[in-house]
This record gives sequence, structure tokens and C-alpha cells, in this order.
Amino acid sequence: MKKFLLLLIVFFMLAGLLFATGSGEKNASKSVIMGSSSLGGTWYPTAAMMAGVAMRYEGLTITVQASGGGMENLRLMKQNQYQMGLCAPNIANYAYKGEAFFKEEGRHENVTFVTNLYPNAICPVVMKSGPIKSMYDFDPAKNGGKKYGFSPGSPGSDDELSWIEVFAGYGIDKSMMSWRPLSHNERVMAFKDRILEALGYMTAMPSGSIIEASAQIPIRILEITGKERDEIIRACPWYYPYVVKAGLYNGVDQDVEIIAQGGFVIANKDVPEEVIYKYLTAVFGRGLTEVQNVAAATKEINLENALGGNETAALPFHKGAEKFFKEKGLIK
Repeated sequence: MKKFLLLLIVFFMLAGLLFATGSGEKNASKSVIMGSSSLGGTWYPTAAMMAGVAMRYEGLTITVQASGGGMENLRLMKQNQYQMGLCAPNIANYAYKGEAFFKEEGRHENVTFVTNLYPNAICPVVMKSGPIKSMYDFDPAKNGGKKYGFSPGSPGSDDELSWIEVFAGYGIDKSMMSWRPLSHNERVMAFKDRILEALGYMTAMPSGSIIEASAQIPIRILEITGKERDEIIRACPWYYPYVVKAGLYNGVDQDVEIIAQGGFVIANKDVPEEVIYKYLTAVFGRGLTEVQNVAAATKEINLENALGGNETAALPFHKGAEKFFKEKGLIK
């Protein structure tokens, strides 16, 4: 599977560059650059395949760039270095409103919603034989004064912000634990070496990183449910209930209720309506089977999930997306 994804990435990088340089002025109005994520995840090959089907079936030129993810994509879109991007829903909403990480730089009023991808599970992972049995065990007032080692992902990432939001639903903040933002590889190694007691993921399922972390150490996935889950979703409506199925990872013997958020495709509002309309026509039309076959998670890319996390239109629809979804009967 890893070899297949690597070949897919290389193919679309070359295809995108060749098509972009060979298309000339004829397709200039249909040519955009799209920021995705690092090469190691599912976002990049998904974005590459979506760009590929848009090129093949609708004649668009969308050059997909590897990037640092949603935060970087938003800032480069504001500078018009990118015209499209992938982003976690919470980051996109905060950028549009000029909140959280975006207070100093102000609102990103250029941002519009194109479509949602697939669920990214908010998954708290601990050792099954360890001392942490619930989310409240991270509170030193309830665990005997201990500060457990927890990694929420890379520093300043979409993942880290998501975990700040989730812990707030339990009245817990990062000062109550040994908060260790680390890269995927670094934190898996620290967990396996028992330097960290817990890992926080925002990831597609199944996750290769969680599989690696649990290969030799049976894990427990902590529940995010009940009134705490309700409070998180009320405060941050881009989250929704999600279930990790029994047997997905070593040590997970029964279904576990948690939460998830989607992954947004976003675009600058001045990208021509025709481009986004044709992009969605290709992705949810003749190209859908190809997109769904990129990885296990992409099987959930479909019209039923297309508005997930933006049902209230908190992020304005791009005009091309609005036209497409109105035709499909998803919005009025």
C-alpha cells in the first residue's frame, strides 16, 4: 500500500507539472495551485487524485503542492501563492473569523468552502495496561497530582489546536500534563519507549501510525462521549460522533465512541466559478471511484458526506460549489 501511494504521488507530481507547463495561455484561467499536506499522510495522494480526475475529465490544471498543512495553506492562499488548499474545519473557521491563531493577522475573508473529504478521528491513545483509563485521568486534581506525558501532534498543527478544544470539554488544559508536541515518528518512538503515556491523534482510520504504536504494546482508546462530547460539539460544531470499530488496533477489543471532524477543500473566493464547479463535477462524477480507491479512508468521500462540518454554512460556499450542491439538492 505504501509503495502504491508513493508511486501515485510521484505520478501526479510529474503529470501536474507537465500538464501545467504544456497547457499554455489557453488554460490559464483554469489553472490553480493547491496546497495539501506533507507527503506521508493520506491528504496529499487524495488531493493529487482529485486534481488528476479534474484534469482528465474536465480539462482543469490543478497543481498540488506538498505543504505544512492547513495553517500554511491558509496563509499562502491569503497571499495568492495558492488558490486552493486542504484544511481542518476548525482551522478554516478560525481563519475566516480571525480568531485563535489568526487574531493578530486578522480575518481571512478570501476563504470559501468547496467540499468535505472524510472523517478524521479525534483519537486519544494510551497503553492498555497503563494508569490512564479516562480523559479525566489527565487532571492532576483527580489522578494524585501526576502530569502525564501527552503528544498532540506537531507544534502549531491542526492536531494540536484540536486537542486544546477537546480537553476544554473536560475542564482540562495543557498545563495540567506534560504537553509534548512532536512529529508522528518522534511521538510513536517516545510512546514505545514509555517516555509518553498518551498520544492524541486527528487522523483517518485505520491509521498506520496507531498501528505502529500498538504493534508491541496493546492500547486503549479513551472514550469521548456523554455530556462532555455534547459540550465539545456545542462549542465546536465541526465535530461529530464517531466510532472506532473493535479489532482495528491491538488491544481494542470493543467499539469505542469518540468524535471526528472532516477535512475541507477550500478555495479563494476569486477562483472562477467554472473551475470549482467543474472540479466538483469530476470528483463526484466520473472520477469518484478513482478518488475513493486512494486509501481506506477515501471510500467515505461521497455526496452524503460532502457538507460534513459545514452544514450551517459557517464558512461561505464558493460560488462554484454553491451552484454544484444546489443542482444536487444538498442546499437551497
